[in-house]
Amino acid sequence: MDGNFEVTASPAETFVFITEPRTFAPILPYFKELHSVEGDGFGVLLEVGVPQIRGQADVAARRVESVPNERVVYTINGRHALGMIDARMTFVIEPLDAGSRVNWTSEGTVSGTLASLAQGILLPLARRQVKSLVVAVQKELGVVQPEPAASASLMKRSVTSMKGLFGATRAKSPNEDLPS
Repeated sequence: MDGNFEVTASPAETFVFITEPRTFAPILPYFKELHSVEGDGFGVLLEVGVPQIRGQADVAARRVESVPNERVVYTINGRHALGMIDARMTFVIEPLDAGSRVNWTSEGTVSGTLASLAQGILLPLARRQVKSLVVAVQKELGVVQPEPAASASLMKRSVTSMKGLFGATRAKSPNEDLPS
């Protein structure tokens, strides 16, 4: 999976947020607890599952690549009573006039009983969780507002101006000049 989102925070602020477990971990979907924060790694306890199958997963995250204000790569290993997940998550931060764009990619493998029982819903569930995470990050770092569309009156004035400039008049249909 991959995607991007924009925030009003600078690349430096965005980088610090993504690389600081005490700010980033609590906004993870189903977050329960942060533990074992040491060096480039940390652990989180998540309440995970699919309908009818729930439980806690102990997830270890390790920052394996880091270019300040530009790029962060994590490896993620999670264990649940019914399965495991191994993933790699990459964040690339680009400066924008209004803040930063975060391009992200995630590659992962889910295995075990949970994966076989929930085969058809894991990807849609993962997409929904990523959307939830993006909303949470934007709430913390600010949402970039889209440029407002040109108003109808501005468009109308532009069209009128163009007609005046080029002397546009209504074109006659071929039948208008024919005698009745």
